[in-house]
Amino acid sequence: MAQSGHSPPTSADDWIGVAKRELRNLRGAYIGQLSNDAKVDHALKATEAVLKAIIWKQHGWSSWPGKTKGYKFLYNHDLQTMLDHCGSLRSRLRLSAHHWISWQVLANAVLKQSRYSPTPPPDAEAHEVAKSARHPDKGIVPWLLARYHEMT
Repeated sequence: MAQSGHSPPTSADDWIGVAKRELRNLRGAYIGQLSNDAKVDHALKATEAVLKAIIWKQHGWSSWPGKTKGYKFLYNHDLQTMLDHCGSLRSRLRLSAHHWISWQVLANAVLKQSRYSPTPPPDAEAHEVAKSARHPDKGIVPWLLARYHEMT
């Protein structure tokens, strides 16, 4: 997940840094500087990073687990399984219709992206994925960041 020029995360807070960096990268979507593929990629990376931070913090790990049987989901971009490993967050997420819809948009984007289609997503779809990730009131990443900061 870490891009070249960036060190791999060594703590839950480092994953939060990755999520925030991906959100900053996504801002280009609103000024026309990113391809539709890049918009979707940054939105999904931001979502995945904050989920990984929550999982790390929840487990109190001293380091990131390897690709062993019980942790492979952390390496295959499976947002649904990551959310399932975040305690009660799925049920809390369902309580907010706006956030639940945003989550579904992102989960569908993962499925479409995994098909490796040679055709980039259309403008409206890429915009919806970006908005679902970063919108201050309805976006998943700000909502998950707030849940992360609530954790002790």
